[in-house]
This record gives sequence, C-alpha cells and structure tokens, in this order.
Amino acid sequence: MNIAVFSFSPKNETSLTYHSMLYLQKIFKEDNFDIRLVGGKCAVTDEDKTALENADLVMFISSLFHFSAPHQMMMFLDDLYEKFGEIMKQKTFTFYSTSGKIMDITIHGYVENYLKAHNLKYERFLSQFDCSILEDDGRAEIIRWFSFIKQHMSGEDVRFKDDKCKAVVVDVTDGSNERVNKATEDALKALSDKGANVTRVNLRDYKILGCNACYGCYTTCVCVLNKADDWVKSFNDIMEDTDIIMTVGKLHYGMLGPIHKAWLDRQVQFGRRPFFREKIFDYLLDTEGSTAEDMNMFKIHCSAMGGFGGDVHSCIGDINELDEHIRTSVIMYNLEMRHDQDFYGVGVDMKFKRLAVEIQNMAVKDYEYFKETGAYKPMAINPNIAPVYSGEDSVRAKKGRLIPYRAVINDAESNIPDINKRTRHNEPMPQLEYTKQEGKKLSLFGKKK
Repeated sequence: MNIAVFSFSPKNETSLTYHSMLYLQKIFKEDNFDIRLVGGKCAVTDEDKTALENADLVMFISSLFHFSAPHQMMMFLDDLYEKFGEIMKQKTFTFYSTSGKIMDITIHGYVENYLKAHNLKYERFLSQFDCSILEDDGRAEIIRWFSFIKQHMSGEDVRFKDDKCKAVVVDVTDGSNERVNKATEDALKALSDKGANVTRVNLRDYKILGCNACYGCYTTCVCVLNKADDWVKSFNDIMEDTDIIMTVGKLHYGMLGPIHKAWLDRQVQFGRRPFFREKIFDYLLDTEGSTAEDMNMFKIHCSAMGGFGGDVHSCIGDINELDEHIRTSVIMYNLEMRHDQDFYGVGVDMKFKRLAVEIQNMAVKDYEYFKETGAYKPMAINPNIAPVYSGEDSVRAKKGRLIPYRAVINDAESNIPDINKRTRHNEPMPQLEYTKQEGKKLSLFGKKK
C-alpha cells in the first residue's frame, strides 16, 4: 500500500511526530511511505500533488498548537482541497496526533470536520503522547492502529477470530422507541452472524437511582445506593466477561437520555479500574432531529467520562452502514484494540489520580492502583535538554530530545512488542458492597492515632 504522509510540525526532521512515522516505516516494510515534511508551509507544491496522486492512504500527522491545529496546517489543507479536491475524493484519509489523548480533542475535531465538509473518506484517527513509542504499550498501540486501517481498507469480510467473544447490545432509551428497537435487533443479528455470543439488555427494565452527591464512592470506591436499587444487577448483566458493549439510543441534547446518564454517574465508584480499558465500547445513534452541536457535545461527553467512549456512529435505519460498523468492531476485537486507544476515556482518570493523592488514606484501592501504574513517579529529567535562549540553543534542544527516539527506531526490527497476547488483567468484577473495617479510623488528613 502507498501511504502519503504530510507532517505539519515546524520542527520537520527533528519532530517527534515525524519519528513515530519513521518507526511505522521500519515495521511495515511491505508498504511504501512517502513522508512529506510540510511544516511551516502554507501552500501546496507539485511534489505534494504527486504524492497525493500515488497514495492509497493519505495520513496527516501533527501535534497540538495552543489547543488546536497549527495555522500552517489549516492554510495547507485549504490550498490542498482548492487545487486538488477531485483527486482527494478518490483517496482515504487518516490522522495521527501526539499531544496526548484528551488534549487532542480539538485538533481531531478540526480534521474530522474538514474531511466531512468535503465528503472525503477517512479511517479511525489515533492520538498518542509524543513519548509513546519509547514504551512497549505505545509501540504496540500504533502497530495495532495501522494494522486496523489496512484491514479495514481491504474491504474483506471478517469474522471473530474465536468463539469466545461476548457482546451485549444495550437499549438505553427511556421508553420503547421503534427505530431504536429495530436497530437493536439488527445489531444482535449482525453480531451473532459474525460469531459472537450476544445478548440484549434494556436499561429501562432496571430500577436505577440517581447519584445523590454524597462522595461515598470517592472514599470507599462503593456507591451507598447499591443495595437500594437494581444498578449492581444491571452493571453485571452488561459488563461481566463482556468484550463488546454496543449502546443503542437516541440523542437527548448531546447525551443518550436521563436513565443512561444516571447509570453512567454510578460508574464513578470504580470508573478508574482497569477492566474498563479491556472492552470495546460502541454506539449506534438515532440522530433524527439532532444537530451538529448535539453530536459535538456527545463526543465531548465521551472524552470526559472514563468508561464512556468509543467509535460514534449514526447508522440507525441503514443496514449497510450497520454491517460496516459491526465489521469495525470485529477487526478491533481480532487486533486486541480497545476503546481507550484513541482520544477518548481519560478525563475521569485525571480526576481520580488527583483524588487518590489527596485522600490516599481513605480510598486505598484508588491510591494503590494509580501507584502501581506509576502515576506518582516523577518524570526523569532529560540531560540533553537545557534552557533555550537562542536559535542555536533551540536546535541543540530539539536534537537532544531525539536521542532515545533514534535508538528505538534503530532497534525496531529486533524489538517488536508482543501484540498478539490478550490485553486483559483477568481481574474479577469489582466489589459492589462496602464492608466497614472495624478499629480503623480515618480522616481527610491521615490516620488518627
């Protein structure tokens, strides 16, 4: 496959984003990468046109500039479509950014809106931190992502690679809705035909009380309402041993309705547990009567809530689009991808990392979990970086940052991370009832003697 890569960082050869592409190029030797360093340019050249014409896939890569796209990138993309729009309509596009997960929401939104406005075809985007390829998990993530794009573009029919996939289709409407009900049944059949063990859950069939803001879950990791309603049963029915959770509903001012939001609010009692990260979250939306603002708001909510993210589609009523949507989930399952391997699902994690520090003597599970993940380890100081006072200092600083990246690229072929193992912790479902520990008094300021 021929891939034209347009790198928009003004650092060009010293860009960390650019070096991530050099890593992909080293791993996927069967593909031809034509990496165009267009950082600082605002107009397209004949060489850019040639790269575009020869490409099967066009990849834009950039980091975030002041919470949005670099202005050169904006001008370049406008010029690219103005001059070569007809060529672009025959291509497939994707986007890779390196400012880090939730930070990249705005630039991802900009690129997606640009592609949609011109009716251009695009594949799943990826966001990573710029240091991701220095770790096994980051390298495995970018390899899985690019493998997903190649398989998805192939158009081949795919089935689940084994008979172990458990899928749950959840109708989250407050009342029965004919369009949503049909989409739910269609999704059940489509997943079953692909080989999944699939069940249906209607969220409205459970009694679910709303959060009463007592902060109990912040200190004990258990909601005080768990014994008062059906929330625990609904959660187990949906989450236990599940690989794919497909939520079907109708947008309600940028959300999926009051019952669904009440259910999500109660997840906060353990929304920072790793078992969320091992599932594929998916959405089928009935957007009839909704606006672009509703969809944008929904994506912001996806980004903010841990355990509330994934691919967002509006394909109710279109069986062909539904089939393609199911195919996406199948490929993600086969490649061991999860919903957090894009820019969703990290907002709540940030909140709980801070809380774990502040109330570590109370929410012990939280503190221990984040400590194990290295959340409290100080970032190592790079000895190659010094204060920048001039253009010459800037050049030296950028070259210093590249030293570990070049080492990774040089060793790429002999140090490929294991991407075939199941990315599961195999942990039991979390405890949903709180047992008070006698003889241990706690306070916000530590243990009482």
